[in-house]
Amino acid sequence: MTIHVRFPLIVPRIEGAHVTDLPPLALSLPLTGVDARSSIEVARQAEERGFSAVWNSEVQGPDAFTTLGALAVATDLDLGVAVVPAQTRSAVVLGMTAVSLAELTGGRFTLGIGSSSEVIVNRWAGQPFDKPLTAVRETVAALRPVLSGERATSEGEIVSIGGYKPHAAPPGGRVPLVLAALNPRSCRMVGELGVDGVCLNQLAPHHVPQILDQVADGAGGSLPAGYRVIARLFCAVTDDVPAARELIKATFAPYIATSVYNRFYRWMGYEEEADGVLAAQGDRQAMAAAVSDRLVDDLYCLGSPDEVAGKIAAYVDAGVTVPAIQALAFGRQQAEATLWSIADAWNR
Repeated sequence: MTIHVRFPLIVPRIEGAHVTDLPPLALSLPLTGVDARSSIEVARQAEERGFSAVWNSEVQGPDAFTTLGALAVATDLDLGVAVVPAQTRSAVVLGMTAVSLAELTGGRFTLGIGSSSEVIVNRWAGQPFDKPLTAVRETVAALRPVLSGERATSEGEIVSIGGYKPHAAPPGGRVPLVLAALNPRSCRMVGELGVDGVCLNQLAPHHVPQILDQVADGAGGSLPAGYRVIARLFCAVTDDVPAARELIKATFAPYIATSVYNRFYRWMGYEEEADGVLAAQGDRQAMAAAVSDRLVDDLYCLGSPDEVAGKIAAYVDAGVTVPAIQALAFGRQQAEATLWSIADAWNR
């Protein structure tokens, strides 16, 4: 079944002979309906099927770090967090955890933080959400010495750290740090802070250059060689794209209702959808109805394995260096079927 999108699929690049100019896939965790122990087993299989990394996120659980600790000693995969909120753990705890995971992996761990949303930070965690970018900026300042094994003292408006020094320097001398970005201000801040990369979420291939241009502006006009662009790509292998669209609308409409994502969707050109979700005033059915087919087809990877792999290739062509595949599936069996079929198409 053909997916109707606003840009051409690049299926010919991944059909036939083995392709060497595309990066290896990364696995995005957690998986819906899959517990932490089973997720470790899935990740070990993913390594055998050519996945190079696992990037974990954190919303309702499992938490982002516990599973990665187990994977650190069970696999040779690169491991990363993309992302955890800057506000729900102190800078000391974030730094201590990052250095520990760097030790467990022998230097294969990357820490990712972001400003998150008012639901996660304020409603769930009970932390202030009035200055989210300040919280990220000050957390980065507090973390820099810690991630290099040095003593840190920083007194900010929101984040403070007083003389903490980790027990040892991490392997390689420093834990890499990447930041999430969802609007022009946060994109420019990512570039200005000179971190190792940017984490992207819920966007189309044609939005990637738009975001990277803002990051580059913040960095003084260009990004360094080796700059990492991690994107969580939501993928469903299906022969019933209309049904998949409706499921996605119901699942992701609440994101558009949060202040952070509502502004983000407006910036990406979905003003009508953003207005409609807010007008629904919490009615989930009405919120889902406000999400257009156009938005779903732009932001999600749906269809046959070749079509999904072609859409992923479009992200890479647009500038993504780490395509992290989030299976839109329920339970381990469906998740594995989705992941392995995409990997087979990608690696042909």
